[in-house]
Amino acid sequence: MRKKAQAILKQNTAPHVLSRGDYEYLEQKLLAEKTKKKLEEAAQSGSVDGVIDPPSSVRRHVKWKMARTKKTGEMIEAAKEIAEKIISHFQLTITIIFQYFVNAMYNCVFSMQDSFEEQATQ
Repeated sequence: MRKKAQAILKQNTAPHVLSRGDYEYLEQKLLAEKTKKKLEEAAQSGSVDGVIDPPSSVRRHVKWKMARTKKTGEMIEAAKEIAEKIISHFQLTITIIFQYFVNAMYNCVFSMQDSFEEQATQ
């Protein structure tokens, strides 16, 4: 059993460096940083009520990248390559989703315009 686990671990070219902390602790830490940043922005803008919306959840690719970043800010080469692929895929996905919604809105506007023109001719 131990040899099997060692063989599996050997294939992991980009291990995390979270030490005793786990992903839950990392997420709490990142959410606390987001909250602190929002509070600072609210204070700088002169917001009177001091009530801010809770921060959005941390994206998985951000957690993955942070889990493989050392305290010095360095990542091992394999993790850098994987992180670049993940980020480029994420950016491509966002671009595709944006284009889809733009096309959907465009089609919606023109279908509404066509229906108004039909009603006007009747």
